[in-house]
Amino acid sequence: MLKVAKFGGSSMADAGQLRKVRDIILADTGRRVVVVSAAGKRNSSDHKLTDLLYLCHAHIQYGVDCTPVFEMITSRYLQIRDDLKLDVDLETEFALLKERLVAKKVSQDELVSRGEYYSAKLMAAFLGFEFVDAADWVKFNMDGTVDKKASYAALKELGGGKSIVIPGFYGVMPNGDIRTFTRGGSDITGALAAAALEAGVYENWTDVSGILMADPRIVDDPQPIPEVTYDELRELSYAGAQVL
Repeated sequence: MLKVAKFGGSSMADAGQLRKVRDIILADTGRRVVVVSAAGKRNSSDHKLTDLLYLCHAHIQYGVDCTPVFEMITSRYLQIRDDLKLDVDLETEFALLKERLVAKKVSQDELVSRGEYYSAKLMAAFLGFEFVDAADWVKFNMDGTVDKKASYAALKELGGGKSIVIPGFYGVMPNGDIRTFTRGGSDITGALAAAALEAGVYENWTDVSGILMADPRIVDDPQPIPEVTYDELRELSYAGAQVL
């Protein structure tokens, strides 16, 4: 049975987290399609890569040198690559992106999508899976909705029967421009991939062990809730709980 597995930013934050993801994927031969987010925070004082990419674009728009922010972004991915001893040429891609960024030839959507793009490149190399760019199959209509028929057909052709890694969060407009979903949109990419490939299961992974009895940022070492009903989950969702 084919399983599509999506991993969020905290699961892509550093080399240790990528090793955990690899162990999860390789533990089940059905997990042949992996969707990943941009690298998230390594600790409470850290930055999400997507936030840094938005900040970098804002610097350029206001005529401020974005080099320090851009170097924070590139160093994170280079550190992950080097810690995992991967043979992936990111330097060339970073140099081309920086050149286009300074020339103001990169849209905000394209720039912020690079977080997922680089994560997927590294994860594909680490797993030995094929990289499939979301821009090659997630197709938007001009009104911003997803053309499901065209998208599903494209992914079946590109990834059907293969072991693949896909960057979440973005796709392509009819004119070729990169367009992102709203924040958290990698979940949508995963759902689209599962539907397109008629997966038996879509797994949305997070790096916490379960639903806890209290917010661990407020209460030290809260215990997990062993069982929960769908009605209770719905109430938790209405109350603002994010880990469901």
